[in-house]
Amino acid sequence: MMCPYSKTADGFEMHFGVNHLGHFLLTFLLIERLKQSAPARIINVSSWAHRFGKICFDDLQGERFYIRGLAYCHSKLANILFTQELAKRLQGELEVCSAFS
Repeated sequence: MMCPYSKTADGFEMHFGVNHLGHFLLTFLLIERLKQSAPARIINVSSWAHRFGKICFDDLQGERFYIRGLAYCHSKLANILFTQELAKRLQGELEVCSAFS
């Protein structure tokens, strides 16, 4: 959390890669198994810091503008938005919710 600007091995801004993309990928790798295991649920952990986040699609990697605290907030907002969309898409199949730390 709050690390200086750096990138993951795949070239993503570190907060976004670690806090969001890793969980996003794991969820989709497991989604069919979870459906087969119903009743099952997906719980994405976020932070109240998401309230200060903003997804800047024109600078998603933070290469033009980077403040490490805000980068953390952006990654947590991405978790919330992902959870909301996933819940809509899986309605009636799996329970999807967010937990805040």
